[in-house]
Amino acid sequence: MTVTSSKKEKAGEDLPQLISTLRRWQEIEDASVKGCSEVMEKTENPFVRLVMEIIRQDSVMHKKVQQVMIDSLEKQAITLTPEELGDIWESIERHAEMEKETIALADKARRNCRLFVLRHLLTYLVEDEQKHDRLLAQLEDFKRGIYPYA
Repeated sequence: MTVTSSKKEKAGEDLPQLISTLRRWQEIEDASVKGCSEVMEKTENPFVRLVMEIIRQDSVMHKKVQQVMIDSLEKQAITLTPEELGDIWESIERHAEMEKETIALADKARRNCRLFVLRHLLTYLVEDEQKHDRLLAQLEDFKRGIYPYA
């Protein structure tokens, strides 16, 4: 069994409208990157610069994700075979354990921090690490879809 995202699975969905929405969203992400860079050029404040850099980098990644989605609809469906997942699964499991450790460390640091700005940065880090954990959990879901008895 192979997990696939394709036009055929999107029956009833307005694919041209979805593609158009994703392309418009990419334009907004490009504007966000530019805007963040402009703010960073105007300030020396390390906190403001950091926040704008985080947003800028997220916008860059969002655009890449959107492009993969567009490509999966226009060019090549996204596939994931049992062999592909099997070849890397041990590495994914090790990485998932590292993510869990970083979540615990960041959460501990946040609970022990009394400094307002640093506590908010630690909250950001905890939430970002939790996002990584969720992404890896999605791979686990794909694995179960490919190997239903695993």
